[in-house]
Amino acid sequence: MEKIKILAIDDEIEFTNMIVEYFETRGYQVFSASKGVNGLDMAKEKKPDIVLIDLKMPGIDGDQVVAQLKKVHPKAKSIIITAYMDEGKAKKKLEEMGVRAYFEKPLASLKDLEAAIQRIVKEK
Repeated sequence: MEKIKILAIDDEIEFTNMIVEYFETRGYQVFSASKGVNGLDMAKEKKPDIVLIDLKMPGIDGDQVVAQLKKVHPKAKSIIITAYMDEGKAKKKLEEMGVRAYFEKPLASLKDLEAAIQRIVKEK
């Protein structure tokens, strides 16, 4: 079976390092980018199954990344991970953007994120 490919786009290097370390040790193929533009280039090249996106980043924000991602790699499924949205706004914005899941920073559990990734990858 092919490894699930995850791309983490977040300007917090410690966060992306934690994501890479956690998921690589569990058999995933993981890439990271600290800027939205770099993340989009990587998505085009690596064709990830799941893209983890922070909403607030320098340059282009996460919502713009989600919109552009649909153009460069339409099969990728997005998960927002951010510290900058309250629950009500987040849910509305998620629906508008077609994002599959939302997690608030700091993450309570990487296992919950992994469970969401597994569920989303199984969706067609």
